[in-house]
Amino acid sequence: MWSVQNLLLFLCTTLNWMRSSEGLIHVFGYEGRDVRVYCPYSQGYETHQKYLCKNRCGYWDYLITSSEKNKTKYSIYDDERTKVFTVIISDVRVDDAGKYWCGVTILGKDLYTEVKLEVQPVYQHQSSTVRTIIAATSPVSEDLTKAAPSWVSSAAGLIHVFGYEGRDVRISCPYSQGYEDHVKYLCKNRCGYSDYLIKSSEKNKTKYSIYDDERTRVFTVIISELRFDDAGKYWCGVTILGRDLYTEVKLEVRPEKEEHNAGREKKLEDLPAHSTTAVYQHQNSTMRTIIAATSPVSEELTEVYEPQSTVGKTIITTAPPVSEELSEAAPSWVSSVEGLIHVFGYEGRDVRISCPYDRGFEDHEKYLCNNDCGYSDVLVRTTQKTKTRYFIHDDKTRRVFTVTISDLHLKDAGKYLCGVTRLGKDPFTEVKLELKPDRCCNTVNKIHGDEEGSVSISCPYEPQCQNNFKFFCRGNHPSTCLQQAVITSKNRQRGRFRLMDDRKSRKFVVTISNLTLNDSGLYLCGVQRNSSLDVFSAVQLEVKERCCVKTINIRGVVGKPVTFQCRYPPQHHNGTMLLCKGDLANNCKDMMDQSRFTLTNASPSSLSVTITKLEAGDGGTYWCRSGPESSVGNYTHIYLSVADEAHHALLALPAVLLLLVIIVLVLVYKKKYHKK
Repeated sequence: MWSVQNLLLFLCTTLNWMRSSEGLIHVFGYEGRDVRVYCPYSQGYETHQKYLCKNRCGYWDYLITSSEKNKTKYSIYDDERTKVFTVIISDVRVDDAGKYWCGVTILGKDLYTEVKLEVQPVYQHQSSTVRTIIAATSPVSEDLTKAAPSWVSSAAGLIHVFGYEGRDVRISCPYSQGYEDHVKYLCKNRCGYSDYLIKSSEKNKTKYSIYDDERTRVFTVIISELRFDDAGKYWCGVTILGRDLYTEVKLEVRPEKEEHNAGREKKLEDLPAHSTTAVYQHQNSTMRTIIAATSPVSEELTEVYEPQSTVGKTIITTAPPVSEELSEAAPSWVSSVEGLIHVFGYEGRDVRISCPYDRGFEDHEKYLCNNDCGYSDVLVRTTQKTKTRYFIHDDKTRRVFTVTISDLHLKDAGKYLCGVTRLGKDPFTEVKLELKPDRCCNTVNKIHGDEEGSVSISCPYEPQCQNNFKFFCRGNHPSTCLQQAVITSKNRQRGRFRLMDDRKSRKFVVTISNLTLNDSGLYLCGVQRNSSLDVFSAVQLEVKERCCVKTINIRGVVGKPVTFQCRYPPQHHNGTMLLCKGDLANNCKDMMDQSRFTLTNASPSSLSVTITKLEAGDGGTYWCRSGPESSVGNYTHIYLSVADEAHHALLALPAVLLLLVIIVLVLVYKKKYHKK
């Protein structure tokens, strides 16, 4: 058994001691000595830049980055194999004590882990040789000594590790100088022969793997696919002559469903004021990580921006820094949002999101993300340009990058973030995307019109829209109505269409003249709005055919007369008789003054038309009527075809031949019947 003096000497052989406490690395050091800060990170970030910063982690608060290696009193080393980067602070002073942050630069919000450094005056030292111990307790109290098995010569401290069911966990075990070449191991229970889980001489063993970083003097054990029964007490061990050196490890395993909620228990009032608001558990880490997000673009850029796209609509609204209303509307992990980009779109269409950014970030990478803006939440970045349904373009002259989302689905609605990558916390601007089905409307106003006549369609609107832009289109797709508008309030006369805006009665009226049957269909009245999607009302137009009581097809022969009947409603018996020729009833040539054309009343509901000595030019469309004026139902439509006599004979020949064949067949049949 070691003496108390030897035990204290062992405890003082460290420069600092550190623990991971649900996102907090607690580091202790002595004035005038060096201190090491061990910062673990998750798999996938091996090649990312790491750094140590303090205060608000602004540009001048960065103490050292992995791209610098050495800087005055700071040095950094990133062990990509164990996924732990180490920062050494030399010649520690009492005023170095305080909060620091281990940071990993990623696309989106950088990953942070809080570090609390305590520096004790050198007179508390009992040894000039101090090294690193990870501990969560005071140097070996009586309770800890009693708790340790009798075969443990000393319990240097307690490493408290947290993990989640089904995930991996890392246990980092520091050791003192001089033990670099000794065998290290992890064991449990009484650390008997069968209790050894893995040794540094084995490297990998079933669900355990081990790596010894002799440079930082930390060996790391990874336990894969955690189960609840893995929870409990373990021991980091270093083989030495005599009794081995041990550090106690307490492993807690929690249900995976608690993973995204556990991080919110920690208070965040001590974090950098402009940064984080979300703490969540790393999937492959033993400590919680803080995600930081800075304020978005400056006030200079939080203004209304109108994109060129007519498919969707983008609105950037300004707001004072974090009012209560905005704080409630913003995601819980965004600490402040100075502006909101409100975007509107339609299902099945495209939408453009225009994101302004500050001067000086022209060459920085930009991206659009959703959810927690983790690495897998980045939808597209400027280094990709195109990714499935997303396309990005950065206009460095206007300092606006635009993301186009194609083939929208209603489930695409929600919150997004425009981000700009930089060293430290990326600046973000919140985007709210609202989507509606690309069809209109629940109520449809039915309008009837007559062919070749005119119709007026009333489109009511709200009082606040009196000065708004109005338009009228054909179809049932609000997303394309403005592009396909047949008439607008800025161009009030266009062909057969005319628009009049009656602001007093709060409606605009569209008149369609010279109606055709093809004008039948669905139309939309549109009123443009600046703060949301345009407002529409629907109209179903039905155009009735102007003619006819009857449509007649007549054949005639050149030089011969032809007669046909024109029927009309009985109430028009004493009306004016009319016969004209042309494709349209309201635009045809009057034939009443032609000597070869004769009209007579054949009955109270019809008139007889006779054309003598037909000419080839007499063929075509005729209209006849009886009544005071043209209206649906009092016209008869006649189509006259005229052939010469030889052609008429050829047309009659097949009929004569057919008659002869029938006669022959009848005679043959009778002859055979009489024989029987």
